[in-house]
Amino acid sequence: MKESILAKILGDSTEFSLRHRLFHVIALVGIFMSFSAGIINYFIGLGPFLVVVNFVCGVVSIALYLYSLLGKHYRMPATITVMMLSFVLFPLLWIINAGTWGSIPYYMIINAGIISVLMSGKTRYVFLVLFIMVVVGLTVAEVTIPGFVWEFSSTKVRYLDQFLGFIICIVSNAFLFAVVIDSYLREKEKSEEYLRVLERQKEEIEEKNMVLESNNAKLKEAVEKAEKLNKLLEEERQILHKLSITDGLTGFYNKKYITERLHDEIEEAHKKGKRLSVSVVDIDNFKSINDTRGHLFGDYVLKRISEVITKNLRRTDLVGRYGGDEFLIVLPNTSLEEGYVLMERIRKKIQELEWEEGFKVTISGGIAELKENQFEDLLKEADTLLYKTKNASKNKIEKGA
Repeated sequence: MKESILAKILGDSTEFSLRHRLFHVIALVGIFMSFSAGIINYFIGLGPFLVVVNFVCGVVSIALYLYSLLGKHYRMPATITVMMLSFVLFPLLWIINAGTWGSIPYYMIINAGIISVLMSGKTRYVFLVLFIMVVVGLTVAEVTIPGFVWEFSSTKVRYLDQFLGFIICIVSNAFLFAVVIDSYLREKEKSEEYLRVLERQKEEIEEKNMVLESNNAKLKEAVEKAEKLNKLLEEERQILHKLSITDGLTGFYNKKYITERLHDEIEEAHKKGKRLSVSVVDIDNFKSINDTRGHLFGDYVLKRISEVITKNLRRTDLVGRYGGDEFLIVLPNTSLEEGYVLMERIRKKIQELEWEEGFKVTISGGIAELKENQFEDLLKEADTLLYKTKNASKNKIEKGA
């Protein structure tokens, strides 16, 4: 109940800062001091002008308080309050209320505290310095200028004004300090509670982070294992794929795959208008080699021949084992003449191979170039050229037309 009433009078702490709420306290204290001083001045007979000044100050204080509370404005009403008290109201009351002989010095002491509470930074020090200069100026003027301040009508009135002003200032000062301290302590308690909540949240977050880090570590480990497994599977897949398309003895493509690649190259050449040559070669008298020297030696011959072919082909060329000792060589972007030169070089390199004394290995082959609208006949033409040279002289590459 008490908190609800204070929130309505001073402003809710969720909407108003501590300094803003203290301004409302000071405004309420100012309203009390203004009207109480005006009433006291009226009853002790200090004259209507002094009473009116106090009442006007009270009305202005009410207006500033409502503007600040309802409009949620701080800077302008706070600045107006400090300027009005420091440079208008209190200097005027000093003059018309007997200066240092009256109660106004007590109020000026409270005003210094009000400046410190409402202002901040350099603005605070500027207002304090200016206010001190005003006080010093009023004091000097009172001492040096006769009749500068209005005197009391009697000593009794002076003592009564000082006493009542003193009491009002004591009550107002005590109330103001109590509110400031209580507000500070409440803000401190809230801050400490916020810190405790933040600390608990921090601990919870740290615990969750630890769990998350643990889960991340497990996930990372699982991902690494999965990646390793996928890598192994991919390697196995590549190995199996290579085995499925490769001849185990020579390392060349097998018949099925080299035939597929030949069809692909023929389609590509027709589609893009490129040249394509194909050569079919086999080892001369290979059956006789197997029969007289054995199949192991025959395999050895196949390997050495394969090495020579591989070393002399280009990166774009394709080669496959088409039969027992027969090889199909696909030469993309190659004319008949270029292909013939290449195959002749291979033939000569094989002829130059050194074997056992009195033993020689040679190859024969045919080479043909793809013609317009030609598909299956290209391989057949190269094969026909191969058998033509084998039936004639062997150790020769027969070139198509």
